[in-house]
Amino acid sequence: MALARAADVVPADALPAVMGRLPSELGAAHREATTGWAFKEVERVLKSAWGQAPGKVLDELDPEPLAVTPAAQVHRGVHDGRAVAVKVLRPGLAAGVRSDLALLDMLAAPLRQVFGAMDAGAILREARETALDELDLEHEASNQRQVRRLLRGVEGLVIPAPDMELSGESVLVTELLDAPTLDEAAPGDRGAVARVLVAAHMTAARGGIVLTDLRPGHVLLLHDGRVGLLGAGVARPVDRDRVGFALEALARLRERDQDGFTAAVADGLGVLPAGAALKAYALISTLAGELLVGPALLDGPALAVVGERALDHLGGALALADEVTPQPGDLAAVRSLAQVAALLSRLGATEDWGALMLDAG
Repeated sequence: MALARAADVVPADALPAVMGRLPSELGAAHREATTGWAFKEVERVLKSAWGQAPGKVLDELDPEPLAVTPAAQVHRGVHDGRAVAVKVLRPGLAAGVRSDLALLDMLAAPLRQVFGAMDAGAILREARETALDELDLEHEASNQRQVRRLLRGVEGLVIPAPDMELSGESVLVTELLDAPTLDEAAPGDRGAVARVLVAAHMTAARGGIVLTDLRPGHVLLLHDGRVGLLGAGVARPVDRDRVGFALEALARLRERDQDGFTAAVADGLGVLPAGAALKAYALISTLAGELLVGPALLDGPALAVVGERALDHLGGALALADEVTPQPGDLAAVRSLAQVAALLSRLGATEDWGALMLDAG
């Protein structure tokens, strides 16, 4: 399932040449994991969740799915005269994932070999909790309501309202946004879409929430020019002070202030000792400096160049990895940042990305 979900996120042209086979492998996993299931099964899950037949709760429910993902199937419905999206968790998935998560502990030893200073146990516990939360659609509905309130001031953004009464552990019901996704259409103003997405993610992070499910199928190009964002309930809490220190490090990087960057990373975030933080400054500047310090085209080839440089400096990166001491909550922030960069590369817009991150929220 993880490989299938990655297929939605990873652009083929953003990968280094050595990973040329990866897109086909991810695509095969995605096709295998996104086979739909019978509408009778959907009705059975809904009846179990609602205590009565779906026809007694909804005015209408289209048997043809709007979308099939590795984790769920989405159907168009009507409730009290309003169009809604009904997301149903894949039957049996939660139990299967809980069983598979027992294997996570096997990763502790290899993680300690690469990240010698890291608390591997705490990181794996965070990964386990994250996976289970993402299979609880009631938790997703609650998160989405919170994120919607937090981001209501982001101009040009629409997050569908969840129906808390109809949502439960295996069902999420939200208002339906009827518009093409980035998988289906190209935006007229790529830069405008990019700016909305950066503003949404940075505003959420500054507010203590990291959005962790950005993918082309979740970005809707609404007919009035606004951007709809699905999957906003797949999110994790984040320490706002740590977000502040990370942005301080970015600001110092843009100013080529090595001492300020080192202080933000070593004293603020505490993820590296001072000497290693100085090395991290040099490595980040080498790998992606032009994408962070001024206007730059962010597309697949630009990310591929970063990947190629990372492979060239793998030895230095591994040496730093041995000294890094991330907090468990940092995992979500790294995941979110990678997803945002991957999706923005599909837009191929030219912006001052570092400035957008610093100015948002």
